[in-house]
Amino acid sequence: MLYMPLRDVVHIVLCVASIIVYGRFGIVVGSLLTGALLLTYLLNEYMRVRGVSTYFTRLYKHMLTERESVNIAKSPLFLGISVLVLMCILPFEKALTVVFITGLGDGFAGLLRTLGEERSKNLWRVKTSLASFTITALTGSLFYEPYTVLVACVASTMVEALILKIDDNLTIPFTASTSIYLSEYVGFNSTLKSLIEELDFSIYLTIREWWLSNPINTLTPLFMALDMILPLTYFAFAFLTLFRRRKPIDVITLIVLALTTSILIRAVKELFRRHRPPASIKQDYGFPSNHAALAGVFTGFFYNSPKWSSIFIYTISVLTVLEVLALGNHWFSDVVVGFLIGLFVTLPFNSSPL
Repeated sequence: MLYMPLRDVVHIVLCVASIIVYGRFGIVVGSLLTGALLLTYLLNEYMRVRGVSTYFTRLYKHMLTERESVNIAKSPLFLGISVLVLMCILPFEKALTVVFITGLGDGFAGLLRTLGEERSKNLWRVKTSLASFTITALTGSLFYEPYTVLVACVASTMVEALILKIDDNLTIPFTASTSIYLSEYVGFNSTLKSLIEELDFSIYLTIREWWLSNPINTLTPLFMALDMILPLTYFAFAFLTLFRRRKPIDVITLIVLALTTSILIRAVKELFRRHRPPASIKQDYGFPSNHAALAGVFTGFFYNSPKWSSIFIYTISVLTVLEVLALGNHWFSDVVVGFLIGLFVTLPFNSSPL
């Protein structure tokens, strides 16, 4: 079991390495190197199955599953073939994006699954797939148009969450590449972008007009105070609850999750550089919402807690969303995406009731 995480790390490294090699040396050299590695691997696997032990077979034999130990391990073979085909038939940017989605999305999902497993294997696959491809969708936007990457990652998440007889190293590349082409061909990515922008502006105007034309706007100072108080409330509640139940490891896990999500949100803000609504008094970038991401983290961590704990977390999460929208600090999509990032990243780390 100790070698299983290493297997997924190798999967990610191989995909990233292939992107670097093809980008640095070109399609011809990259294809020749990939072909040579595939032939070497096949020869080595043939010798291993026949009982011949070599340096290379000893190098990775502990990372094989029980079934692979007596047959040719096909997953690396399928991965190499997928990379070779993608790089040869797709434009480089598209191929790079698909290989990246395959490497990080599939690899990180597998890495998360080595942490444990719930009683429901299907639910565990869904949780880990959502977490992995959420991060992949955000980082993949470095290489390609964000809405197209989002469509590809959503489709890949659904495929990854299913338990299919076909290897993921074939299904994920096929799904991601097909989704990218179909999204651009029918214009779904541009339609999605326009729809989200129009919805953001419409919701923003509706909330601002309602807020300013009603006596409730006298609560603006209270909501501004909540903007600072609510994040502290999350942590105070978590520390009191978890320490009272003598679960210090959960405190550490929650702190790591909150810090990791905050760093991820900050990086995404700098990547997208999306400005806040006109009414916002804050000067930094708004997409995605850090407050909403924090609400997502704590909702995901405490979602199956005892009744009153869950109700309290849900209540302050709703308050968080209301205050950032009422003050005009964020567009609606900033809040939705921020909350989903925090929620999806956290869900795999809460597999049993607190």
